Amino acid sequence: MAYIGKSIESGTFSVLDTSGNTYNGSNTTFSLGTQVGSPAQLLVSHDGVIQKPGTDYTLASGGTQITFTTAPASGASIFIVEISGAVGGPLDADLNGTELILDTDGDTSIHADTDDQIDIKIAGSDSLRIKANEIENVSGDLTIDAATDIILDADGADIHLQDGGTHYGSLTNSSSDFAIRSQVSDKDIIIKGNDGGSEITALTIDMSDGGILQTRAGVGFPATQVASTGANVLDEYEEGTFTPSVTPASGSFSAVGTQSGFYTKIGKMVHIQISSVITTAGSASGTTTFTNLPFASASTGVVHTMMTSARETEVQGQNDEVIMSRNVSEIVVLGPHYGNGATYSINFIYRAET
Repeated sequence: MAYIGKSIESGTFSVLDTSGNTYNGSNTTFSLGTQVGSPAQLLVSHDGVIQKPGTDYTLASGGTQITFTTAPASGASIFIVEISGAVGGPLDADLNGTELILDTDGDTSIHADTDDQIDIKIAGSDSLRIKANEIENVSGDLTIDAATDIILDADGADIHLQDGGTHYGSLTNSSSDFAIRSQVSDKDIIIKGNDGGSEITALTIDMSDGGILQTRAGVGFPATQVASTGANVLDEYEEGTFTPSVTPASGSFSAVGTQSGFYTKIGKMVHIQISSVITTAGSASGTTTFTNLPFASASTGVVHTMMTSARETEVQGQNDEVIMSRNVSEIVVLGPHYGNGATYSINFIYRAET
């Protein structure tokens, strides 16, 4: 093709062969015989009138067809020239603020004017703005959806969280420790969750009170203790019930009533409470032993403090002392007061082996 003046420096003009198309005043979509990336890549003449991309025509079928807004009449003269190749040639030019159309229907574009930002338009509306060191979402939510993982790599070691410019939290690499910071003075770190469809606050770290932990429903320990050698570590808490067995040192009880026990274990310290009913004392004499305690006593050192910790309430109404040996799951009441209907209430604290 001949040119008046300077020829084009990149790309080509190609007349498309549309001789196979039939114009009958009804059909609006016709084959281009090739694939085109954007309506702006076509120069379309309809009966000698240049058509406007996106208004008078659009692309269809992935850019292989052209669709006219108004069906060409029978015998219409349609002349189509493709600019810069089948799917868009190389762009080597200064756009100088001109909007760059990216899609076939002309509503997705990139535009940079004099405000030192790049505006990205999708579906006819401004969507993203790119500024120096900043990507701004114009409206609504911004979704980042990766096929695998999303990786945040900050060589400055900090990931800052802001709301409307207010810095409220940070995630920090602190000498390879993972630090979570609440940046606003006296504002807490709160962990929430969904419990059966209802939102709950599971844990609050109260920064206005020196970092005190506040839990919604207590602190749980595993059923099997994971022991720690740390002097300041609480590695076990347990509470429950048990059924003690009661026997005299000599003779036997003719009948015993209800035997019940409760315990609380904090670390290695065990607090037990026993209620024991002796229905008929029979030939029983001497000390009384209660077995089946929930934990064995320590095998070394002091096991318990000598104290008056048992009281018979129904016969004599007197106090008795209780002792415990090392490495056993039983206690002994010294000098019990036997009698039919005797009822013992025992409170006792001892050190367990584990």
